[in-house]
Amino acid sequence: MLIGILLKVLSTMAFTAMSIGVRAAAPSCPIGEIVFFRSAFALVVLLVWLRISGGFPAHLATRRPLGHLGRGLSGSAGMFANFLALSLLPLADATAYFYVSPIFVTLIAALALREKVHVTRWVAVAIGFGGVLAMLSDHFGLALGEATPAQGVGAVVALSGAAFAALSIIQTRRLAMSEYTAAIVFYFTCLTTFIGALLLVVPRYWPAGAFGAEFLASQAYVAPGAREWLALAAVGVAGGCAQILATQSYRFADASLLASFDYLAMFWALLASLALFGEWPSSAVLAGAAAIAGSGLLAIVGERRARRKNPVI
Repeated sequence: MLIGILLKVLSTMAFTAMSIGVRAAAPSCPIGEIVFFRSAFALVVLLVWLRISGGFPAHLATRRPLGHLGRGLSGSAGMFANFLALSLLPLADATAYFYVSPIFVTLIAALALREKVHVTRWVAVAIGFGGVLAMLSDHFGLALGEATPAQGVGAVVALSGAAFAALSIIQTRRLAMSEYTAAIVFYFTCLTTFIGALLLVVPRYWPAGAFGAEFLASQAYVAPGAREWLALAAVGVAGGCAQILATQSYRFADASLLASFDYLAMFWALLASLALFGEWPSSAVLAGAAAIAGSGLLAIVGERRARRKNPVI
């Protein structure tokens, strides 16, 4: 169990390192380029791990290609949105919004999939939603202090990323019933690499003045300098390692136990924001982040109690 907890904690640190790399690369490189190199470097890390662990190529077999496509598209949209949010918001703020995903998962499961949701999780959703409102009030200038237009856009983009991530989580749960974890991660990484590469190539051939031309022009390839190459490599390697560490952690400890350690990423992001960027979140953001983390932990506790009362045989 302790090994599982250690691996999970290391995965949250790797996730924070990836976010720092995105922040460092974002001023010079378009988001599509960051997504491409994040996925390309991570793919190398993943293939090396699969080779060492003996899962290549057997664990890449799949019977659900369309399921992987759906998971990949929603996950790719979430990655683009999260990276864009990191370029617009302070690191700790963007990370806090990322953990709104469990709230969206609960809402989608209950309203769209008609799953039965325990009352504890509804209470957790209400608390988390209050935290989101507190953060939004700050980023739209409704709380004390003034917000920049970029922060308002960043907040909307971050929430969109959390919603797409929730769709990806639900699809991942479905795939996990019949697919290897390695296959789920591999095909997702391949798709994000392809989409990122597409955004680097298409602007050269897209007609000026056509629909989306301005956006595509903003995604045109920019030759990275030494500093940008280091940041892009860090994003990819840290992102790949975070996925592997998180995956391996579930071999040694229960998922409901490890889920509570996910919120350490907020703590690492807070430290990194202060130490590297001199950013300290406002009181509204801190209160909102605490409410979001608290709602997540409450949902985890409620789920564990429900499992004890109704064990799966």
